[in-house]
Amino acid sequence: MDWTVTNPLPEEGRTISFVGKGGGAKSTTLAHLLRYWKKMGIPAVAHDADDSDKKESGSLLAWTEMLPAHGDGLGSPVYRAPAPPSLKTEADRLRPAHGLSVIDTKAWDRSKESLQYAAIRAADLLVLALYPSGMEKFRGASIIGAMDDVETMSGHRPKLVCLLTRFNPTASAADDVRKELMDEELHVLDAAIPASESKTGYAQSFGTTPKLKWESDMHKLAKELLREVAP
Repeated sequence: MDWTVTNPLPEEGRTISFVGKGGGAKSTTLAHLLRYWKKMGIPAVAHDADDSDKKESGSLLAWTEMLPAHGDGLGSPVYRAPAPPSLKTEADRLRPAHGLSVIDTKAWDRSKESLQYAAIRAADLLVLALYPSGMEKFRGASIIGAMDDVETMSGHRPKLVCLLTRFNPTASAADDVRKELMDEELHVLDAAIPASESKTGYAQSFGTTPKLKWESDMHKLAKELLREVAP
């Protein structure tokens, strides 16, 4: 099976930040993406802003600490995110040539001194992980407002995409919210991460080496995000 792709990223690479509510599968998604990008020949580093002030049980750093020291880990190094003023500098400094810096964040907090604001400032692409419900769509409006604030303060506005996560694939709610978001001229990724509570599902994978599967939801997302940040 050929996992490789022609690297579409520029020499300086790109930074992708994930934002959204707590429990929105951001860390789980990123752990799997790091493994897929490694297999696809895309160098990456991760910055864990979910674990910046205390040891979060579901953080990327906690995940890596549970993996065997002699194994492949998540396929890419994971760093504790620095204080907000230094996040962009560190993301740029540690980003590999033709590679990615990816930033994981904790539950959304619109404080202008928070790491979420710093993650927006650092990002070329901002991924809003969104459970498809009306309430969570309203939360998304707060993130768009924060993007406005960042643009006013710094002149920088990352590209925004919405990723639907943890939904019931047999229900219509995800399709309804997708349409509502698109009607509001927001870009919703084709790839989506449905809820999966089986023993081999994403929800049960914390602390294990993510399993790779050709053309799975995660593999499709890994490829789609590369297209989104390619020149």
